[in-house]
Amino acid sequence: MALSELDRGRTTPPASNLDALFRPASVVVVGASNERTKIGGRLLSHLLRYGYTGRLYVVHPSDPAVQGVAAYRSVDELPADSALDLAIVAVPAVRVPETIRSLAHRGVRVAVIVSSGFGETGDAGRALEDEVRDCARRSGMRVLGPNCQGVANTSVGLAASFSSVFGRTEEVPDGTTAVISQSGAMAAVLTELSSGHVDGVRYWAATGNELDLTVADLVAEVATDPGVRVVQVYLENMRAADRLVQAARTAHERGAAVLVLKAGASEEGARAASSHTGALAQEDKVVDAFLSRHGLVRARDARQMSELARLFAGRKKPRGNRVGIVTNSGGLGVLLADEAAVNGLAMAEFGPDTRTRLTETLPPFAATANPIDVTAQLLSRPELLGAAIRAVEAEPGVDVVVVALGILGDYYDLDRILADVVELDRRTEKLVVVCWVAGDAAMPGRLAGAGIPTYDDTAATMRALGAFVAHARHVERERRADPQTSVPTARLTGPLPRAAGGPLSEAAGKRLLRSWGLPVVDGRLAVSADEAAAAARELGFPVVLKVSAAGLAHKTELGLVDVGIGDEAELRAAAARMLAATEANVHGDGQVDGLLVEPCLDGGLEMSVGLLRDPSVGNVVVVGAGGTAAEVLADVQLLIPPLTTELVREAIHRLRVAPLLHGFRGAPARDVDSLVRLVLDLATTPAVLAGQVASLDLNPVLVMPSGQGSVAVDVALTPGHPTSDIKEGR
Repeated sequence: MALSELDRGRTTPPASNLDALFRPASVVVVGASNERTKIGGRLLSHLLRYGYTGRLYVVHPSDPAVQGVAAYRSVDELPADSALDLAIVAVPAVRVPETIRSLAHRGVRVAVIVSSGFGETGDAGRALEDEVRDCARRSGMRVLGPNCQGVANTSVGLAASFSSVFGRTEEVPDGTTAVISQSGAMAAVLTELSSGHVDGVRYWAATGNELDLTVADLVAEVATDPGVRVVQVYLENMRAADRLVQAARTAHERGAAVLVLKAGASEEGARAASSHTGALAQEDKVVDAFLSRHGLVRARDARQMSELARLFAGRKKPRGNRVGIVTNSGGLGVLLADEAAVNGLAMAEFGPDTRTRLTETLPPFAATANPIDVTAQLLSRPELLGAAIRAVEAEPGVDVVVVALGILGDYYDLDRILADVVELDRRTEKLVVVCWVAGDAAMPGRLAGAGIPTYDDTAATMRALGAFVAHARHVERERRADPQTSVPTARLTGPLPRAAGGPLSEAAGKRLLRSWGLPVVDGRLAVSADEAAAAARELGFPVVLKVSAAGLAHKTELGLVDVGIGDEAELRAAAARMLAATEANVHGDGQVDGLLVEPCLDGGLEMSVGLLRDPSVGNVVVVGAGGTAAEVLADVQLLIPPLTTELVREAIHRLRVAPLLHGFRGAPARDVDSLVRLVLDLATTPAVLAGQVASLDLNPVLVMPSGQGSVAVDVALTPGHPTSDIKEGR
């Protein structure tokens, strides 16, 4: 069959049209086996076990039936009048391209290739992938895999996977969670760790080599299901980042969330750029900033993913960050209070009515402030817990009730304690969380089985709760955001100047920034000591003198910057020294403009602003402490556009040097408004929006006292790609 036969009238459907993957009316397993220890045998066994109710076909070259299902010897012999939605391909890699061609000819909409031996094995495997990709694109068929563990939708009895998670004693129940992973093993791990803590997993998929469909495509699909509250995602790269953002936005609109466990660092992201910005903005920080900006909640490991899912899969949302803690252990209360502060939570202040109620109810030696300690009297007076949590429930200043119980065992009325907590959870709209440390081993399961998020560690409790509250705040802020915040990509009318693989000369970079309307220190470019002296007289002493040359970085260390020159004689001597030193330090294609003469500016606080073009997520804006110690301090915040004034202000406030901006030990408060404007203006500059700036480092940016503005003093700009031979004139 010629490929041209597949081209006629066929187009590739959009990635969102994936009903055939998750809700197929028919499934064909190519490579099914009677031996359940083989991949093809496990696939079919799981489909049968979970009760798939659609039309099921199997292909086997010799057996008339496989696991009780009538078999066809080839794809071509399948009933001609049967539409085929989903094909599961479990044949040796060398046979996959021809199998895909046959399936495409039959009009199969989606193929899941579980076979390995493709791009992960080298050039020969990549060639096989290319064959499959070419056929799929020509036919319009979508492909999941190869080298993947399959797909499942438990709500329709579809378990088209050979993963051991579907072969365990208890079936994976349908529920409000989805698990989408590049790794099949990690998909199984996430499912197992969530078991008993969430009501079940509806969608499950492992994408493998991602020849066609990506994690982002599948997340975008499952995020539309109103029955899904949380999507757990395992990623090893940030492919299709824009689609992942759209999926998260879709989930947020429905009140759902996307949790991400990101592993691995790309080569491009790990590479430090030539500017300070690139050195400080390592890949993992970029990933953090990207996920945070778009409300994708990051887990650091598989267990933390499970901890997060317990809250996000529940029906309740936090109303705020004020926590009321009831415990039988003062120590647990202190540990939880410590963790609350670390995770952006506030310990609620009880009003007089609550304090009175607690004083009247609890023993006189009990702690009635937050956290409330009902003491060991809980052993003989089990009603104390119910009384305390009712008081906290009624307190209007509490958004979340945390019940922390330690080392409760046989001597305690555990049934009464369970009933009190469950009754509270069902009675109130406030979020209820339990931290059960040691004690009766069965109680966490009993509490979780009643739908209450339960943890066995104080740090895990507050870490998950902090992330849950922060996400709710993010969603609410995005809901309030001005639609104009989303800035379309701009196209420039002309190219940027060209540099030989590095930054433009400082004079050229500053000229560009001025043309973009950004605040840059005034200056003159001179090619001789005489011109430099004339420029200094015009600007007024004292001045700064520095060499301007393309590709030249770290001028201070090379002795090519002199600050505070007070008279003409000193300037001429410095100019002669720098011109001589330039010949020794500028090599290759580095083009020397001359000497920059600029006024000395006093009274400014040194900050830095920068930009890095990341290959996966696009522009990354950096704001932080500046000056020659910037790399040592490493005090930066990364921002992913589109930006808002609120986002930039919050980022600046998170810096360790933030107190210096607001006045410290008698120093004047700084013009933070102008620094915010600089960051916003940089992010929306047409050249930046068009992706024509690979990196930009403004260090230092002097932030003057309030009302006096901010100004960039040093500039290192590297174009995204050389496109012009524009002469860098004076």
